[in-house]
Amino acid sequence: MTLEELLRQERDVVPPNPLADRAEEIVARVRRRRRAAAVAAGAVITAVVAVAVVVVGQLLPRAPEPAEPSPSGPVLTLPQTTEGVPIVPGRYVLPVLDAPADWTLEPVVTVPEGFLGLDAGVTSGDFETDDARVLWLWNIDSVFTHPCELGATAAPVGPTVADLAAALAAQPMRAATAPVPVTVGGYEGLYLELSVPDDIDPDACPVGRFSSWEGRWQQVPGQVDLLWIVDVDGQRITVDASLSPGTSPQEAAELTDMVASTRFVPVDDH
Repeated sequence: MTLEELLRQERDVVPPNPLADRAEEIVARVRRRRRAAAVAAGAVITAVVAVAVVVVGQLLPRAPEPAEPSPSGPVLTLPQTTEGVPIVPGRYVLPVLDAPADWTLEPVVTVPEGFLGLDAGVTSGDFETDDARVLWLWNIDSVFTHPCELGATAAPVGPTVADLAAALAAQPMRAATAPVPVTVGGYEGLYLELSVPDDIDPDACPVGRFSSWEGRWQQVPGQVDLLWIVDVDGQRITVDASLSPGTSPQEAAELTDMVASTRFVPVDDH
């Protein structure tokens, strides 16, 4: 099946994605604004602290509520040994990293052709060797006070969507966009974007990582993370769509289409 045919098919079963029509504009703005980044001196490293990023959330209205509870078709589970292996297009249950053991819902995402399995999500390749994209979901309880500083720690954040969005937006060096309201799978939350400065080598950070929260760090300069933080029946879940600097408009639209397809369903009820 061609990509055009796949997109037509998904269009028939997934509510329209308001981000897709702006994909080319999104990527163009990322590239224009990165070239305008300013350089500031740091005590430990020299860092770019004012990198502008794409402002998708500020351009778009709240995502529409789905007409149906979920698209049709079987729901598949990523096998445990799927990391780095191409996966068949379809609807997959994706795990939520660090989710509570007693959480009774699970996310189902429509994955198009061209993605590989990851230990806890899907990816299009390796960030360190090519222009990769990643989609995964997290339960985040703490955020690093600084992404690239010796002695920085992950500080606990409050329990609400707004608490987490504010903590991420305040993280130094990330040039975060202002959080704006969104919905994912019928659940309300906030959307924001974080970036890595163009001239920062994450491997050169004192701790060897450019960290966002426990277990999550960025791999390359110019990497952008699109974050949807939603309250799913009292459980805060973050959908993280990560883009490499070379991501094309079509590739960006594929990731946002996947987020738009997300449904949260009872465990084993699919």
